[in-house]
Amino acid sequence: MKKIKVKILGSGGSFGVPVLFDRWGKCDPDNKKNIRTRPSAILEKDGKTILIDTSPDLRFQMIDNKINKIDSVLFTHAHADHIHGINDLRCIHLATNKKVPVYVDKSTKLVLLKSFEYLFSSKNLEQYPPICEIKDYEAGNSYEINGFNVRVIHQNHGNIDSLGYIFDNKIAYNLDVKYFYDKNYLDLIKGIECWILGCLRYEKHPAHAEYDEILKWIDYVQPKKTYLSHMTALIDYETEYQNLSKYNIFPSYDGCTFHL
Repeated sequence: MKKIKVKILGSGGSFGVPVLFDRWGKCDPDNKKNIRTRPSAILEKDGKTILIDTSPDLRFQMIDNKINKIDSVLFTHAHADHIHGINDLRCIHLATNKKVPVYVDKSTKLVLLKSFEYLFSSKNLEQYPPICEIKDYEAGNSYEINGFNVRVIHQNHGNIDSLGYIFDNKIAYNLDVKYFYDKNYLDLIKGIECWILGCLRYEKHPAHAEYDEILKWIDYVQPKKTYLSHMTALIDYETEYQNLSKYNIFPSYDGCTFHL
């Protein structure tokens, strides 16, 4: 099986780090790995790329990481920190002259079509041609997307649901999750090569699993490596690296890259 290159483009939560007004929380401002943009990630295999979510910081992420090609986008849910960079896909369309396929469930589709209708249909085709193409998918199913086998996972995110993914049975991706609807999910990914997992903060949160529960999940699943993402300014990179790296658990950072 061909190698997958994974890059965490944005490792922060909805506020990023630092938060506005130069607030660093518990993060050391002298450590560049504490500078976090909003959440996106990109996977590449055999020349094909899949982008997960369009962060509001997508433009800077693409420039910083020299990304000039996106073959498909998978959306986890319709919260602003995951979709509000979708307009930057216009540059991808200009470069390729092809519509960008975006994969969405029903609830996210409704939000995108209402808020960003001009990207999908146009009353002025000459000046503003549609640049994205909707692809419907549903949790509980598997799809072949750009050479990846993608299993779509149904998960709770407080008062809405979000989607997680398993790529090629090698990488599990679960960011905005309070709990999993499938009680067998943790058994399904036991021993997986890599788990990219949301870890918002230490304290309880109505829409995200808390830190101690996340560590219990990891201990049960025993992935070969775990990368924590979607972290607020309450979680310092070096502190967590020192605490967790001996267990093959690593805080991710913007630009964090690995191959599987």
